[in-house]
Amino acid sequence: MYNQSTKNTTSHYFSSINTNHQQIKPFNRLVTIKNNRSQALLRFNKPVILTEHKGLALLVLTDNPDKKDSFQYFILQNAIQINAGIYFNTLSLTTECKLYLEPSQNEEPQIVTLKDAIKVGKEKKHLKVEDVFGLHYQVYSSGERILNHPQNYYELIFVDQGQASMELSYKNQPLLSKNSAWLNFPGQKNQIAFKEDGMTTLISILFTGQGLADSIAQRPIHLGHRQIQLLSRLVNLADISEDKLPFYYDEIVTSLQLILTQMHNGDIKEQTDSSTSMRENYENELFQSIIDFLQENIGQLHQVNDLVEKFNVSRSSLQTLFNKYTGQTPKQYINSLRLKQSKLLIHESKMTLSEIANELGYGSIQYFSRAFSNEFGISPSNYAKSIVK
Repeated sequence: MYNQSTKNTTSHYFSSINTNHQQIKPFNRLVTIKNNRSQALLRFNKPVILTEHKGLALLVLTDNPDKKDSFQYFILQNAIQINAGIYFNTLSLTTECKLYLEPSQNEEPQIVTLKDAIKVGKEKKHLKVEDVFGLHYQVYSSGERILNHPQNYYELIFVDQGQASMELSYKNQPLLSKNSAWLNFPGQKNQIAFKEDGMTTLISILFTGQGLADSIAQRPIHLGHRQIQLLSRLVNLADISEDKLPFYYDEIVTSLQLILTQMHNGDIKEQTDSSTSMRENYENELFQSIIDFLQENIGQLHQVNDLVEKFNVSRSSLQTLFNKYTGQTPKQYINSLRLKQSKLLIHESKMTLSEIANELGYGSIQYFSRAFSNEFGISPSNYAKSIVK
């Protein structure tokens, strides 16, 4: 990934300049860039102006062609003035690439031949989700078991509530707790046992793909709030038809690929100064406390003011925290959590829909039904009918 020349603020190689786009440029100064590599650099004794015209050009600059670590790379945007005595060249990033090269007083450049060619570097994409076949959201009771036979596809398992024990062919039996993910590769098998009293809810996604590393296979990976929100969105998208949301499947594939990518990158720890780390730790702990509190009390406390009073934080601080970790407002998150809880109550309780609506603080069954339908794309009554208890 390259910076754009318009982002430049401190480089002693060049400076961005304003240009009149209506002004007609000299045709003899229009240069077509065809190559994405070169062994030459240009040098002018006076400043020279470069202006983008068509396509994308990669600008390579240095003040010492013998020192590789002095080379800087920018995507040419708008117009820049390269300082006198700076060595530079431009390479093509796109199939069609044209720019204006305007030396001072028609000066001819000095050309320096490099020992090693400069070239466009292309980032490598490692991971690709090809097809997503199905997404299953299911509630399991204590004592139930699932046997997963070896298949030719991947399966991502996520524990939304409760616990699940992964019984493998060897002695190790990892325990998946709430918000833990587990990835089965093609050809792998395991058995899932539910031993905890109460209910356990799992999300299972079946897909094919390329580039997934063995390092994330068959081991518990605790997901963060952003990944959990993406999974929640995937559950919602699974109930939507193409007629209602034409690009719903594109979002499913893209979101799953993002979750898997972040699972791969999860072991990479950013280096931060101690003050930033302390602040991050404080925010993480505070937000996790808020989420735990909401999940335990969602039936009784479901107003933003409840959180303000409980945790002694301002509404604006809450807004910042929820936006950072979930991409939602506190109210949106609370409503989503209430509706998720209503799904569990429909599954595991004998309460009527009116009783569930009242339990979760909805003013009426009509308001609850409308909110449920908007969230999941199905009415609560039809959802209840679809469940085999």
